Amino acid sequence: MKNIVITGGTSGVGFAIAKEIAKEGHNIIIVGRHEYKAHIAQKKLGNNVKVAIGDLSDEAEREGVIDEIKRSFSHIDVLIHSAGVLPRNASENIYVNLLTHYYLTTRLRGLLANSRVLIITGHPQAVNLVPICEIQSSAFSRAAWVITHKTLLMILLNQMLRDCNTTVNSFYPGQVNSNLMRYTKKIDNTEVPVGAYLALNATLEKMSGIFFDENGKIVQLDNKKYNLKTAEEILVPYLSKITTY
Repeated sequence: MKNIVITGGTSGVGFAIAKEIAKEGHNIIIVGRHEYKAHIAQKKLGNNVKVAIGDLSDEAEREGVIDEIKRSFSHIDVLIHSAGVLPRNASENIYVNLLTHYYLTTRLRGLLANSRVLIITGHPQAVNLVPICEIQSSAFSRAAWVITHKTLLMILLNQMLRDCNTTVNSFYPGQVNSNLMRYTKKIDNTEVPVGAYLALNATLEKMSGIFFDENGKIVQLDNKKYNLKTAEEILVPYLSKITTY
């Protein structure tokens, strides 16, 4: 059985992925901000699921989550970044939707070896078509910012984790019911089979630095826009905002 950590695993996309993986009996930790909500999710998911409670954008709470994960697992096979919010401003987008993924991955690096890291992001067409831009003055520009910067983060982490033979990929989960936005509350679909596929399928063991669509098909990224040099240039100013280890 594999040890799997899913942030944002108490609802929406993260819960849908946890539900699929839990069917196979793997050991799962779901990370969420709200204790009551997390324990309801845990009860639905079964006995192999534990919870870690904390707001990953808050330093003290982040450390509590990390300590809880380390108490439960000596090794992580799969780390899935599903946590996120609909940001009200640029700061919330940076600290909640981007830096938490980087922080948690690097702080758990000692538990990652021959592992997989998965980052959930936006629609493939949008990822390739919208420009990389630092303006976040509207809801649309913040949405464009986060999907492009998450893709760059995938590329950067792919390079950083090579020495521990850990793959890093991103994927679009499809249209899924969640409380994230008004329209997502009305979506009927509650399944994200691509999440379990990318987490567990043995044929993907060595594949890294790749973006997958909701069907598990490889999406060809624009390498003039998405490359390691650009990832370093764009992300380093943001990553310097937090302490790394």
